[in-house]
Amino acid sequence: MALKHSKSNAVTNLYQNENEENSSAGGEIKVHESVIATIVRRSISDIEGVARLAGSTILDNIAEIVGSKKLQDRAINVIMGADSVEIDVKIIAEYGVHLPTLAVAVQGAVINQVKELTGMPVSKVNVIIQGLEDTDKEQN
Repeated sequence: MALKHSKSNAVTNLYQNENEENSSAGGEIKVHESVIATIVRRSISDIEGVARLAGSTILDNIAEIVGSKKLQDRAINVIMGADSVEIDVKIIAEYGVHLPTLAVAVQGAVINQVKELTGMPVSKVNVIIQGLEDTDKEQN
């Protein structure tokens, strides 16, 4: 599967193969970076040890009211390249989790899901652990 770089950095064209034999009606298939961000968000939501995406709930609510990006969009940065995608994801980890193991799990889940759902190779996933959350105290 080959990627063709579009004029916009936010959108990448996908083709079934380099000869475009399987493209429907000779048209283009495009994947926007917001779709990649959604895949990233969903792929890490069930990873044990990830409390949530990074961000401030109060600031996110204010930002949403004034029309700024939502938390999910600010905690995930997608950089579309000519033939691959690079992703930064900022998370809050649960206190007590081995952070290097958690980061590797996040990287693996993101790479697998993006590749499986879009066919796009992921060149790198940068995991930024911006804080720790003690989930035991919140449950009591």
